Amino acid sequence: MRPVPMLALLSTLPGLALADVPAVVLEEVTVTSATRTDRARDASPVAVEVATEQEIRKRGAVTLRDVLLNTPGVFVNPGRGDISIRGAGAKGTLLLVDGRRLAGEAGMGFELDRIPAGSIERIEVVKGPMGVLYGSDALGGIINIITKQPQDGLEGMVSTSVGATASGDAERYEVQGDIRGRRGDTGFSAWFNASRQGEYSETGTARVMVPRGGGQQGAAPPSQSNINDFRNNLADTYRVDVSYREPTDLLSVGGRLTQRLHERLELGMDVSYLRETRDARFVGNMHPSNYTLPNGQTAPVRNAPVENDWENDRLDVALRGRLEPTDTLQLDWRSHRSRYNKDEAITSPIWNDLGYTSQGASASVSGTGEVTVHGHELTGTWRPAEAHTVLAGAEYRDEKRSAPFFNPDNIQESRDYWFRSLFAQHEWRLSPHAEIIYGLRHDDPSQSKSANSGSMGLQYIIHPQARLRINYAEGFRIADLPETFLNRETPRGRLAGASVTDPALGKEAFELDPERSENIEVGISGQGQGWRYDIAVFQSTIEDRIERTVEAPRGITYTTFRNISEARIRGLELGTSYRFSPAWTVSASAGLLETENRETGEKLEFEPDLQARIEVDWRPAAAWELNLAVRHTGSQRYTDTPGEPLARVDPYTLTDLRVSYMPPALERVDIFGGVENLFDTRVDTAVGSDPGPFGYVGVRYFY
Repeated sequence: MRPVPMLALLSTLPGLALADVPAVVLEEVTVTSATRTDRARDASPVAVEVATEQEIRKRGAVTLRDVLLNTPGVFVNPGRGDISIRGAGAKGTLLLVDGRRLAGEAGMGFELDRIPAGSIERIEVVKGPMGVLYGSDALGGIINIITKQPQDGLEGMVSTSVGATASGDAERYEVQGDIRGRRGDTGFSAWFNASRQGEYSETGTARVMVPRGGGQQGAAPPSQSNINDFRNNLADTYRVDVSYREPTDLLSVGGRLTQRLHERLELGMDVSYLRETRDARFVGNMHPSNYTLPNGQTAPVRNAPVENDWENDRLDVALRGRLEPTDTLQLDWRSHRSRYNKDEAITSPIWNDLGYTSQGASASVSGTGEVTVHGHELTGTWRPAEAHTVLAGAEYRDEKRSAPFFNPDNIQESRDYWFRSLFAQHEWRLSPHAEIIYGLRHDDPSQSKSANSGSMGLQYIIHPQARLRINYAEGFRIADLPETFLNRETPRGRLAGASVTDPALGKEAFELDPERSENIEVGISGQGQGWRYDIAVFQSTIEDRIERTVEAPRGITYTTFRNISEARIRGLELGTSYRFSPAWTVSASAGLLETENRETGEKLEFEPDLQARIEVDWRPAAAWELNLAVRHTGSQRYTDTPGEPLARVDPYTLTDLRVSYMPPALERVDIFGGVENLFDTRVDTAVGSDPGPFGYVGVRYFY
């Protein structure tokens, strides 16, 4: 008897008997990220989600954020921009573009808006630790964005769209296009995107706090003679229009060129450039005044209104080659460079009350600086027999970051570190029904202890429509440059990374151990004529988590980073899709997550206990397509102050409606539009916010 997928239960409804469903076969999807070899998604040893180019277009996506918000298994806070897979948090999720790491911010929030959807061919989300194949940071999984590849023939697309809320907030304008093809031995692809995002803000209250006691005047007006006068000059509260979507202008262009020099040798080059300007207003945690306290430190103002302006650019270049010396051996090489330059200014609109002569004079320490990443990779894939595939490789990567954060006098300085890695993986088909995949990796970082990781997975085909997988995998995260080298004075006191030495504080240099994760997963998946499903249960532990801690060995407090806690994460994931007919397709997914900080007994911050999604596609006629997606996010916990009890973020449900029309008389034109957050659901400002119903309309031309 054939296994029955979950959505087949809908066949009990009148008129939907399975015998009447046309034989519709779902398209086979090939992925490369799970094993770094080509493999069918449903034959992957781990759980994989894929967003194809067609699905990205259908969702009306403009940026990577729009895509990931609708990708099962990925959690994106609507305003914070943090990405998390299986509860591992933003620093435990590795974001890649064509398998490469990008230079950029310490977090990933900006990247969600920087990568245009028009450049993406597909996105592969691999869930579970991937330390063996990708090294540091893949504690919870990876997101690999694969840009558009050259292909036979010539094709392309240009698109433009506009959108805004009913009140005109968060207006968005974008133009994008791509072209790709091949002529003889030369293949090429190119893309561009230009967009403008308007502001969405909500009025908040800045309840300022300043230190008590006497002090001395800085460069403030003479009439303000001491710190008490300064305190009296400040209002207790200020009204602030807090930006939840920053006004942003973005331009990005890129392309890829491949040249086959011989039937067994191909060379290629990838280039992309990004230019971004954005500004925002918010309530700052701390901002310095122009007064000093009796101890000589700058008098801080907590919860002060601030304005932030950025001008950023990034250039990425990669050279690569592929050599097939024999029919069973393939060698791949890649060298790449990613340079990110950031120019940031943080000022306060209440500069006069803070004792400054102008708003420009109120500028505080910013993140202005540069990040450069160099990487070199060499991998070999050997297939000595039909049942065996061996992958082995070596990688070298160095990262250099310049910023004022590495010097207590706020002087621009640079810090860097490097990684050297070796890894190997063996895919072994034991029988027509069973396969084992296992691998090992060794990483030798310059500023931390070496890290070893391993993985082992077993797949067994119980039935043509039921594939069992059991997987054990390890991941790790090396402390980043700020956690290692940060050294700055702040209104709250000194911040000193692990490698900083300061005899006056009694601070000695020490080495942070890598964070380590272990994951055990059991899953079953299958597909048939028009349907597929995947069920997985997993448990992960993350040890030696790096957290901030306050220390005072000589009576002077400072903040540093230590390996403090352990986390345990348990989860259940369900996913299915069913195509009832060429006109109707329904897909659904749900993820239950139980997280715990074993040190405090609290839940992990900003990790929802439930994520659920249902999507319906309907084609009432050949020219029309409608898509309705409902996303539910369960409750979350968070705190603004370490050590304080966690607060609760209420669940929320967002509904999006999209429509596409391809006029029969204009067969290459697609007119599309939709409404996001159709029912005006409110989102707690602790995780961001939502501007409410957001309508958009656009047109695409394919050639």
